[in-house]
Amino acid sequence: MPLISIITPVLNEERMVRTFFDHLAGQDGDFEVIVVDGGSTDDTRVILNACTHGFPAPVTILQASRGRSIQMNAGAAAAQGTILLFLHVDCVIPPDSLAAIEQACAHPGIVGGAFLQSFAGLEGPEAVGRQPVNLLAGRLQTFFGDFGIFVDREVFVRAGGFPLVPYCEDIELCRAVRPLGRLVQIDRVIQSSPRRFERFGGSRLAAVYLLALGLNLLGVRPISLKRFIID
Repeated sequence: MPLISIITPVLNEERMVRTFFDHLAGQDGDFEVIVVDGGSTDDTRVILNACTHGFPAPVTILQASRGRSIQMNAGAAAAQGTILLFLHVDCVIPPDSLAAIEQACAHPGIVGGAFLQSFAGLEGPEAVGRQPVNLLAGRLQTFFGDFGIFVDREVFVRAGGFPLVPYCEDIELCRAVRPLGRLVQIDRVIQSSPRRFERFGGSRLAAVYLLALGLNLLGVRPISLKRFIID
């Protein structure tokens, strides 16, 4: 099995990092973890250092300027793996995910992809509403970061990495990768924290994401939308 580099940007995530490492410790396969801190002012770095002790895989902790693109590109530059998995700190993936990623990338013409996305604890219409979102993302080969994007490292470099934009860097990466090969969704579900839904409301957040997507196609990224997507 090829080495998979799990790359995670963090900023003031002292409440999430320990749970994140506990969940990664249960992953099967050969992997490394690269966490890139964007200048946390809480105890994120202290907890990160504590989490490395006894962890069953190599861990690298880096410091970079604040910005998801900057941080993830820094992590990719330090990666030893042949496949890069960009995983948010508030996301959980099944234990056999790395094997599923390897199998997907072994098919000719496939250079990366993402998971089926869901939000932990969501029920009713909001949970059902994720089905068409996943279907559309798979058809368009276009994924937000909380889908757990993975990509062949050489293809990532050829695509130019993540562009330095305020947000929608994940969408732009997919756009740059598609001419180089196919992106697929694996049959595994990634669960994202519902904290953004709880903060802004599901309907409001969905509308903001659709607006951000539409404006991004026009090359317009209002800073006023950034707090809904990243901050």
